[in-house]
Amino acid sequence: MNIGIFYATYSGGTQAASEFLSQTLQAMGHQATVKMINEVTFEETLNFDLTIYSSPTWDFEGKEGQAHQDFIAFMEKSKGKSAAGKTFAVFGLGDSSYAHFCSAVNIIEDFVKAAGGTVKSPSLPIDGYLFDTEKNNGLITEWAKKITS
Repeated sequence: MNIGIFYATYSGGTQAASEFLSQTLQAMGHQATVKMINEVTFEETLNFDLTIYSSPTWDFEGKEGQAHQDFIAFMEKSKGKSAAGKTFAVFGLGDSSYAHFCSAVNIIEDFVKAAGGTVKSPSLPIDGYLFDTEKNNGLITEWAKKITS
C-alpha cells in the first residue's frame, strides 16, 4: 500500500511520531511518504491508497483544543474540495491534563468527512508522546496494523 503521512508540529513530537509511523509502515512492507502539511496541497494528499493526517492539539487564537495553525490554514484552503472515494486515518498528540484532550483529531476527522472521505479506523489520540515514547510507539505500531488491514 502507498501511504502518505501529513503532519504539523510545534515542538517536534508530531514529526517524531509521524516518522516512527512511516518506519513502522515500511517495515510492514508498505511505501510511506512523510511531509509537513504546509508543504502540500489538498490534491497532493489524495495521491495515496491511504492518507494519514496528524496534528497536535493546541490553543489557537485564544481557543483551546484546536488543530495546529498550519492544519487550520490547510483545511481553510481546502474547503469545498472533494475527497470522495479516498481513505484516511488520523492521529494526534495531546496532553490529558487539558480540557480538550486531542480534540484536533475530531476536527480533522470532521474535515475529512465533510470532503466526502472515509476514515478507516478510529483515530489515535496520544497522551504525552515525548514523555513515554516507548509506550506511545507501541500504540502507534498497533494502530498501524489496524489502519492497513
